[in-house]
Amino acid sequence: MPKKTPSAPKRPSPSSSRSVRPKKPAAGGRKTAASQATSKTPSKTSSKTSSKTPSKLAAKIAPSGSAEAQYLAFLPVAQKIAKADILPYRLDPVLALQNIQTGLKALEPQLATLRKALPQLDWSAVLELPALAQAVTFAATQVVDKPAQLGELRTQLAEAALLRSLLLSTAGALVLAGVLPAPAVERIRRGSGAIDLASDLVGLAALYRKHPDAMATQKLVTATHLDQAAQLGTDLLSRLKPAGTRVTKTPTGQPDVVARDRLATLLWQRHVELRKAAYYLWGDDFERYVPSLQSRRVSRPSRPTHKHIPASPSAPASPSGPASPGAPSGPASPSVGDVGKKDK
Repeated sequence: MPKKTPSAPKRPSPSSSRSVRPKKPAAGGRKTAASQATSKTPSKTSSKTSSKTPSKLAAKIAPSGSAEAQYLAFLPVAQKIAKADILPYRLDPVLALQNIQTGLKALEPQLATLRKALPQLDWSAVLELPALAQAVTFAATQVVDKPAQLGELRTQLAEAALLRSLLLSTAGALVLAGVLPAPAVERIRRGSGAIDLASDLVGLAALYRKHPDAMATQKLVTATHLDQAAQLGTDLLSRLKPAGTRVTKTPTGQPDVVARDRLATLLWQRHVELRKAAYYLWGDDFERYVPSLQSRRVSRPSRPTHKHIPASPSAPASPSGPASPGAPSGPASPSVGDVGKKDK
């Protein structure tokens, strides 16, 4: 039988060695996984930090709390304002809130830069402006005496018109009877308007009382009518204002009115901080981005655009060609002295 030759020891094939190599760097694989984990972590935190500020600002722009809660929160701060610093209430709080939201949205992309550039600015007051505007809105709804006074005034004017008609028609009959002087009644009859109506009541009551025979001759107008006319006319004259009268709006002392005026003053004061930040970014053009509290966009008709008509090109200068009509060229007309010299 032939002898078997001993086989040479098998060398690991390249494929087998490749299959074994991955087991060796097990720790390296862990490092890769760890590095991947660490690389993922910063991305999450960076995304959180990048989205953190806008989300907070968005929450400030549209506060979720109720207007009454904002009112109760800001009222103690507004009560610290000195009485001499309270401004007259000339504010539409709903319009103010819209303009504040517009301004904050314009500043939002540059908020981080502005915080670093303007560290002394009261940023908490700036970001709380929408909530403060809601507080002013709630405070304004609590002042309900103005509509009631307007309705009462209309009722008094209607009553005054009926009472004047009774007294004046009876006075006209008494003039015909020779009891009342005609000029006095005619002077009262002239004029129109609410203030003249109130004056007529006071004048008629005084006229009847000045002539006692007028009360004894007729039974239509009584002493009660005269008392009503005098009182109602005086009351109306104290409340009615002539057209064009400058009315100074000051706190009336009522708690609701004072609270509203104080909160509105606080809103005006804090809104200045927002406009300072806008001026830092856009300079004199900041009004386009951060409007004032009561700014309204009025749609104006577009002005007719005048097309620019270019001037006709002048003809090229040539010795023989005529000069262009727009710019005459050539020798100037001779003066009087030159003409005299030529004549000589």
